[in-house]
Amino acid sequence: MKYSITESKLESTIYAYINDLFGDDLNHIYAEDDYGNEMESGIQFYFGDYGDGDYGEEEAFYWYDSDYFDGDCERCPIAEFNSELENKLNSLFDDKWHTPFKKWLQKEYNLKVKTIQ
Repeated sequence: MKYSITESKLESTIYAYINDLFGDDLNHIYAEDDYGNEMESGIQFYFGDYGDGDYGEEEAFYWYDSDYFDGDCERCPIAEFNSELENKLNSLFDDKWHTPFKKWLQKEYNLKVKTIQ
């Protein structure tokens, strides 16, 4: 039996999957400059709690805007994924998850993404 699904339904299904995947367990910290000051131009998103001892072991993705690279980044803003997570999303949805993810990140964190890598 063959099923057909509209592009908008596929996108909303992927968006719901992304929302469930990241849900309440996704946290973030800002990058720091050489002096230990937080930089809003670089953010690490990760699963779990910062103080649970597993920090950094379950990285989800990093987000960077051009200021992180001193304004020299034509592909910014960038979302750079943990390879295991990116492979999982690609195996499920090919690259069709990119647009729903961009919309999700914009809605949830007010962060735009131009490039996913």
